Amino acid sequence: MRRVAIYLSGILFLFTLPAWSQEVTAATEVASPPTTSTGVASPPQAGAAILEIPSRQYFFGDWGGKRTSLAEKGISFDFFYIADLQANPSGGRHQTKAGWERVRGTMDINFDHLIGWQGLRFHATGLWQTGANLGAKIGTLANPSDLVSLATSRLDSFWIEQNLLSDKVRVRAGQLAGLDFYGNQEYGGSWLIEPMGYAFGNLFSSIFESFNPAGTPGAELRFAPKRSFYVKSAVMAGNRDPYRQDPTGLGFQIRDTPNFLFETGYLVSPPDSNTVNSRSATGKSYPGDYKFGGVYNGGKFPDAAGHRSNANYLIYGMASQAVFRSDAGSNRGLDTTVGFDYAPGDVTRENVQITVGARFNAPFSNRPKDRVASGLVYSRISDPFRQFGGLLGGAPLGSEKAFEVNYSLQVTPYFYVQPTFQYYLDVGANHILPNAPVLGFRTKVNF
Repeated sequence: MRRVAIYLSGILFLFTLPAWSQEVTAATEVASPPTTSTGVASPPQAGAAILEIPSRQYFFGDWGGKRTSLAEKGISFDFFYIADLQANPSGGRHQTKAGWERVRGTMDINFDHLIGWQGLRFHATGLWQTGANLGAKIGTLANPSDLVSLATSRLDSFWIEQNLLSDKVRVRAGQLAGLDFYGNQEYGGSWLIEPMGYAFGNLFSSIFESFNPAGTPGAELRFAPKRSFYVKSAVMAGNRDPYRQDPTGLGFQIRDTPNFLFETGYLVSPPDSNTVNSRSATGKSYPGDYKFGGVYNGGKFPDAAGHRSNANYLIYGMASQAVFRSDAGSNRGLDTTVGFDYAPGDVTRENVQITVGARFNAPFSNRPKDRVASGLVYSRISDPFRQFGGLLGGAPLGSEKAFEVNYSLQVTPYFYVQPTFQYYLDVGANHILPNAPVLGFRTKVNF
């Protein structure tokens, strides 16, 4: 009990940080800096320096100007460390704690700037990650952390793409993570829970769509006749055990039957768009993303009894829309999102997932990078699997409901902390298991 009390006290402290930072910022804005007899502002005192937010964008700065110089030539880098620390003081199969950490490096090359080759781009990203799977220990369907998969050091994905016809056509080929592009959340990163923070959580378990950091070989064609509308399709290796089949990500392994992916989308107020319907009479912009897609795999899939049959598919839809903006030219305000996916229940155990979320950007006007977010995830066990489990004497299964609320506090431009509270009803879709609260926080440092 003492450990739990200490842990809860720490989480409570993290949730009070936003209010404290709001008061500190307001106080520093109201107070005028002291001046000398000449009328010149005095140098900041040591105590005030502690409260200042450094202006540099990265922990290691601009590398003496080299980072900016390379970016101007079309070569950009992104390095970061991210970690989730979470625990469930009660409920679920076990009461425990777990952490997951990741170091990722990414390089992008724009050959427009580098050698004048219009529309040609290259991307590569790899990582090191390790930790423990809290969701598996508790027994949840929706994992409390969207980072968790398998401890590894791996080249995640790499591809080369060519844009044609004034960027109306894009061809991309290489090693791709399907969940990065098909079934992914538009506002991913605003939550920690997997189906909200990354992509629908049953895409791999039902159809073997590749995910990061276990990208697989693939190719994609995207056609966007207008900035507000696109259609894209891809084929990717449906490797069913990607970490074992290609442990390092260097093998470019094509195993098992492929996935055929499709998505079409409509964008409201896309970037750099000045279309009339994207702005209100006040000049405020309300961006939105509406998409529908599907994945098909022609391989063999077992039913609840283990009998294998041909093919499986999954369809999904998602709508993400800004509904309130406080000022013109600002993203301060409320964004909402809702999504669903469905796969045939005869060969898919977790065949329905629904996500609903909302986030408020800059809840305090003088902290523009902070964010508060809440979300709900509904995960359902299909009737055939539920009935078969009952025949074997297992617990009657139904659906799991998971809720999350969090606050993202941007401490500096390169560092944030994100305390979170989650609550699971009918853990693992099993009403016999006690409901489980999960508390924790995420930290991220951009280098």
